[in-house]
Amino acid sequence: MSSKSNGINEKLQNMSNNNNFRRNELKPPTFPAVSSAQRVASSSSNLPIPNRQEPGRRKVILQPGHSPLDWAQLNRTTPKYKLRGVDPNTPPPQCIKINKLELQKHKSKNDCWTCINGKVFNITPYINFHPGGVDEIMKCAGKDGTSLFNKYHSWVNADRMLENCIVGVYVNS
Repeated sequence: MSSKSNGINEKLQNMSNNNNFRRNELKPPTFPAVSSAQRVASSSSNLPIPNRQEPGRRKVILQPGHSPLDWAQLNRTTPKYKLRGVDPNTPPPQCIKINKLELQKHKSKNDCWTCINGKVFNITPYINFHPGGVDEIMKCAGKDGTSLFNKYHSWVNADRMLENCIVGVYVNS
């Protein structure tokens, strides 16, 4: 019986050696396969080649303590009238009407208002928290910033983010 076992073991060893040799000859498969519909010849594509030279959005490094979480914390802990930039006895924002001339008076870093979606916000406390940097947010200072806001932040709810900074309602006059 041992000679029979030795013969089988020898055959298995030979088969194993032959399979190893064959495996070494095989090349890895290509994906997608050469004849696949997923593989498109570069000359048949009508899509333009992306221009990698276009500059991306400029990254701004915020000062320590000026992250979105820090802004949320400031909103929770600071009285609303301080973020609004008004006296504590000032009427609620829905009672205050602000026209273009009044809005234009508030366009400095120390006194900055903007209008977004018909509401006037005191963005002075928010300037250093803006992810795009001070220069970008100052483009809206003293004027209606709705279109610029929607261009870059269409998914952001300005009313919620700046809810404690609302000064009044914008009116055309």
